[in-house]
This record gives sequence, C-alpha cells and structure tokens, in this order.
Amino acid sequence: MGLSRCRRCGLPRDISRRYVWRKDGTIFSRLDPAMRMVFFEASYYPFLWSELENRLGVNITELYIRGQKASVQDYLDRNVLYGWRRLLVRSLPFAAVIQRVVDEMALFGFGRLRLESYRRRRVAVVRISNPFDIISMAWGAKGFYEMVEGVPAEVAWFRQGEDYLLTAVPAVGGREAGESERSALRRLREAKKELAEVREDFDPPKGGPASCTSCGLPSPLTVLEWREGEGAVYHRLNGMRYIFSTGYVLLSIIKELEAMTGRGLERDLMEITRNYHLKNPPAFSAESEGEVYREMADRLMAWGYGVPLEMSYGAGHLEMVLGNPFHPPRLAGYVASVFEALEGTGSEVSYRFTENRVLKIEAKST
Repeated sequence: MGLSRCRRCGLPRDISRRYVWRKDGTIFSRLDPAMRMVFFEASYYPFLWSELENRLGVNITELYIRGQKASVQDYLDRNVLYGWRRLLVRSLPFAAVIQRVVDEMALFGFGRLRLESYRRRRVAVVRISNPFDIISMAWGAKGFYEMVEGVPAEVAWFRQGEDYLLTAVPAVGGREAGESERSALRRLREAKKELAEVREDFDPPKGGPASCTSCGLPSPLTVLEWREGEGAVYHRLNGMRYIFSTGYVLLSIIKELEAMTGRGLERDLMEITRNYHLKNPPAFSAESEGEVYREMADRLMAWGYGVPLEMSYGAGHLEMVLGNPFHPPRLAGYVASVFEALEGTGSEVSYRFTENRVLKIEAKST
C-alpha cells in the first residue's frame, strides 16, 4: 500500500497529519507531544558509533542495543499500540497488524518489512529489505512481537541475498527485562524529556521558510524523495539516504558513555559530526555564499533543528544564533562543515548559550 501524498507538493500526508511543525523550529508528534523529531543522514549513527569506539576504547554495541530496545518500547507504547489499540491488536490477524508497522517504516525511511510466516505464540518470520540499520530494525520487530503476543521474545537474523530473514519466538521461561534494560528505558525517557523542553515564544525572522498551501509542510522538505517501495527517503540533489527519527537514543547513550568514562563528550561529538559532513557534504541548490547560508538556515528549521534567529557572515567568519537547538555539538559540527566547504579551509568553532534555549555558533577560518 503506497503512501498517501499531497497533490500539490507530493510529500506524504501522514507526515503532516501525525506531526506538527512549530514556528519555534521544532517538530513534535501529535500522538506523543513529548516526542521531538528530526531528519538526518541514515549513515550518521554508524559513523558516530565507530568513531566513539575508536576514541574511547569501549564497545558501544551493547549500549546501542539496549537504547534501541528502550526506544522501540517507548515508541510503540505511545504511538502505535496505545489505549484501546493494545487490547484490540491481539484479536486481529497478525498480518493485518504488521501492515501498520510496514507503513511506519516506509514513512521514516527505515526499510521494508514483509511477513513470511506466522504461528501465534510460536514463531514469526519477517523479511527485512533495505534496512538503514539492521540492529534497529531487529529490535523494532522484537518489540512489536512482544506487544502483540504479550510475552518476552528472542530474535535472530541472518543475511539472505540482499535481504535479512528475522525470526522471533517466545523467550524460554518468559524472561523479564533485567535492571540494565529498565535503566536504559529510564535514561531514554530522561533524554526524551530533556529534548522536549523548548521555548514556544520564538518567531522566525521573515516568517521562516515557505510552506505548502495545501498540507502546510515546509517547502525545504520537498528536496527529500520518499520511495515507499524501498522503504527509504533520499535527497534529490545527491542521492544520500535520510531517516525521520528521534534523537534521544543518541543523547541517552552519550550520557551513559560520559558516566562510564568520566569525561565530557561534547567536543568529540562536534568534531565527529564535522568530520562526517566533510566526508558526506550537505547538498544545496544555491551557489553563492549568502544563498547557501540562507538555504541552510531554512533547512535547519524545516528539518527540526531549531529556529535561526540571527545570522551574519563575511570573509573567514560566520555567526548563527538558533532557538531551541537540537543537540548543540551536533549542530555546531554541521554548521562548521558547511562553513569550511565554502571557505575552502579549516575552522575554529565555538558555541555557547546566550540565554535559555538560545545557542550562538561562531566559526572562523584558521
């Protein structure tokens, strides 16, 4: 079943129906008003985890798995199987219920799911095609199976050609979540609450980017192409894959790593983000320096990273002030990469909060 689209701009209607774009530079779920969303590159997380493991000398895989599991549980609780749906879902055919998840995955750009076989309370076999991250998809399938069946589950998957086959079965002995998993869920919900604490009193200069007169979505989103047949979202200018997701798995894992290592990781996160975008440059339709910066500002707001309030630039210098910034070191790294690409040189980057929820980023050529 294809995504319903706006006849005027071509963007998926479920995006505008289920999420709200606010003038304060944030995107929130209508079903879960505490769930802040952003668009970002699908390859960003794997790059980040690999770089952090190399820098810190720790294995992040287990932290990531627990974080993803907690994220899936929280999301299903509040956006898919909530209220009366949780009671109804167990009386419906599994194939019918899983179609909701298939549509969700396509909307977010996570990949494609197809139910291969199912025997209630025994086994479910799912084919996963084109996943942006197999661990995320596997734990998503696990969480969904547990909610539908009402029992803890075990999952396993293997590669079959270009796809993955994933099997979910009831866990032996009905294992309950351990303290590490409960702790991961607590940390995730703390990170979610932190990201949801925003100011609503910001007004974007000149009204912000243009919006579709039919569905109301910001026009900078039309540079993204939803291909539901692939379960993916691509940038039209450079073909890079994107996903629409939350940011609290990242934030919760960073906080746990800081506690484990006893060191702050903001500088590392900024440098890794800058290096990522230097290797995978953001694509802009504009050509001149001023036009690129203005397009970048509109994109940051349309994609949920905050509202640009002020901007000044010149030879070897850029300043940007944003309200409700999404992950300040990540934002600073992104802005620095665009600045360095335009200047053709390295940069010194600094950022600080000048007032509540107002971030100032400065980049200077070196």
